[in-house]
Amino acid sequence: MPPAAAPGVEVPLTQRLSKLVLSAQFVWFLGHFTTVVQALIYVFVTRSSPSGASSFAKAFYGTLLSYGIILYKAHGTPQISRAYAQRVLMDENTQYLMLAFVWVNSKPLLVTLIPFLTFSIFHSLNYIRAEILPTLFPPTHPNPISQRLSPLILSFVQKYQSQALRAVAYLEVWITMPALVISIFLRWTSFLSPLLYANFLRFRYYVSPMTKEAFGALRKRVDGVLEREGVPPAVKGLYGKARDWLIAYGDVEAQARAREAGPAGGAGAAGAGPTATGGTAHPRNE
Repeated sequence: MPPAAAPGVEVPLTQRLSKLVLSAQFVWFLGHFTTVVQALIYVFVTRSSPSGASSFAKAFYGTLLSYGIILYKAHGTPQISRAYAQRVLMDENTQYLMLAFVWVNSKPLLVTLIPFLTFSIFHSLNYIRAEILPTLFPPTHPNPISQRLSPLILSFVQKYQSQALRAVAYLEVWITMPALVISIFLRWTSFLSPLLYANFLRFRYYVSPMTKEAFGALRKRVDGVLEREGVPPAVKGLYGKARDWLIAYGDVEAQARAREAGPAGGAGAAGAGPTATGGTAHPRNE
């Protein structure tokens, strides 16, 4: 047989599997798959049992593994430099990694697990379709299982992924923060958790259009409730001040511009402060 025919020779299954499992991407997949399995065990089996905390923690161990891999692949070996630290901290995967580290050391709270479970489900499905199925059933030898399963996975992801990510954004904004505040009074979490989570949401508002949409919808809903007759003016005033403070706190871009203008503008920049702050009183609703 001429050498040109060699590319058509099928690689043995053992070699294909070896190449698959020895890659960093497979370890990343194992992290996500662990999150899916342990989260489902926690939700449907052990949530009300003494072993529930173990399943909850194991789900986040998988998250820490997968996000650690992706950060390593994106930024390389950790370096002691300001530029490296800034680059890593501005990566949204870092924010989720730090949040997972907080939750793995906290008492189980289902609402904190749902976003990570959602992400891991879609990451796992995409990896199974793109890597595992072609490894087990190569295109040179089509298999009925692969031919049926791959299109089903693709259709499911295309149909539901965007909807699921939007639902996660709303859950992160509308439900998780109130749940954390309530958990303080129930002694399920510390005062530090809502503060750390507020900083996480601040970053998400900066980078995620879906999070901005969720905040805009929440503001519209609360504004509508408080504009009704019978709401005391004092309550409206308190809400307005709290809303404007939160808007200013979350406007990372305006704060960065203010810091840059501060040293250069001197007294003039200081005088412009109230104007800049006032300009953030009404956020962009996207």
